[in-house]
Amino acid sequence: MRYSAKRGQKDVQAPAPIEVMIPLLDPVKIYTPKELAAMPLSVMNQAIEAQEAYFILEHTTQMGGQAIAIRRQMQEGTQLVQVKEKSRTRYKINNEFVEPRIIRQLEKRGLVKLECAK
Repeated sequence: MRYSAKRGQKDVQAPAPIEVMIPLLDPVKIYTPKELAAMPLSVMNQAIEAQEAYFILEHTTQMGGQAIAIRRQMQEGTQLVQVKEKSRTRYKINNEFVEPRIIRQLEKRGLVKLECAK
């Protein structure tokens, strides 16, 4: 059988991309000194470490303009969608595709949680 005949036999359609909604997570909660004093010591230490890490990240790095715009859209209720295609993962908001590096900025700050795309 010729190659062209074999190729014509299998008329397999590519699987549809998988779309997953990604919610906006709450940023690190900043506790008052009274709230920290009322906590158990182990919980208080974890809360202080999380606050310090968040503060250092916020004040030593800057988010780009597109990342800030996407965060505002998500705060207003727009859904971020993760689209898993054959071998790549794309992100869209308002049916417009967004570069993955911008979404990674949000993930680094703990605003979204991305799943491994495999």
